[in-house]
Amino acid sequence: MAKMKVGIIGSGGRSRLYLDAIKMLPDDFELVSMRFRTEEKAKSFADKYGIPVTTSMDEFKSAKPDFVVDVVNRPDVGKVALDFLNDDIPVLAETPPAESFEEIQSLWALTEKRKSKMLVAENYFAEPGFAAKIEAVRRGYLGEMETVTVSNTHEYHAASVIRLMLDTLYTPLTVIGKKMTIKLTLTQDKEGNPIRDGRTQDVDRYHMFLNFENGKTGIYDFAIAQYWSSIRSRYFMAQGSRGEIKDDDIWFLDKSFSPQKSSFKQNTTASGDLISISIGDDVVYENTLLSTKGVGRVLGISHMLLNMKAYLETGKAPYSFASAMQDTYITQLILEAGRRPFQPVASEKMPWEAGL
Repeated sequence: MAKMKVGIIGSGGRSRLYLDAIKMLPDDFELVSMRFRTEEKAKSFADKYGIPVTTSMDEFKSAKPDFVVDVVNRPDVGKVALDFLNDDIPVLAETPPAESFEEIQSLWALTEKRKSKMLVAENYFAEPGFAAKIEAVRRGYLGEMETVTVSNTHEYHAASVIRLMLDTLYTPLTVIGKKMTIKLTLTQDKEGNPIRDGRTQDVDRYHMFLNFENGKTGIYDFAIAQYWSSIRSRYFMAQGSRGEIKDDDIWFLDKSFSPQKSSFKQNTTASGDLISISIGDDVVYENTLLSTKGVGRVLGISHMLLNMKAYLETGKAPYSFASAMQDTYITQLILEAGRRPFQPVASEKMPWEAGL
């Protein structure tokens, strides 16, 4: 398969993950341009990474990328995507691709009208830890899935993980719960620098129940501060009729219905590169991109780039744009429920459901 030309727009921390992934996949991708808003930021990246940069949108487009990675600030992701789609340039957009019910439907309507090629880089399900858990569920370790509790990632990512773990596709759902504002004593800033003066900060925490029509339940319990606070843990739990996953431990019944406890074991090379993840001798995740020399987010991003390449070549994608629209829609239902404490917010049938 031919190498694809990639353009990146945006210069935040996520854009660096794409730079790393492209560098680790030289047979598949070539970075032809990276667009910045300021000359200072463009020069900084050019000096540090030795990459082609520009501040001109016309110059960026003239590099003729096969697709653009849209990694701008969250409120602008959808608007930037529309600009490229209107020029028939395929887009791999960061999450979420829209910020309101209206934006979601407008974006879908445009892509359908123009037959645009767009995917969303939801990488969590492709990261080793989540991928192993999803595969364990698929293989029946937990039996019939009942409940998934996500308290280790936020909003769009949480919606995607819940939907994939419960295999609810576009099952109708009702969201109910509360957004709480709580005081949290700061222990460090987002960069990891310690704070020891006892100051507090008001933070929002969502506690939401996603009640699906088929009886399955997703629980979203998260505050953004969990990403960096030293006194707030992150956790994940999935429960089914035959067992339970709690973080990296799993309890299940074997073929004779005898209770077993195991863990998701990471198998690595002598230099620490991830080879696979297994439950006992059962391999539930294989790192097919071992040459990337990475784990976690870089592997997830690598898979998203490769998914986009496969989509442009074959028209098929493991994580479709319709799936992304559904996860964006569920995210908006969660946020709306946060604005309406303990009032049920019900989903409606959406136009992309046939494409899921």
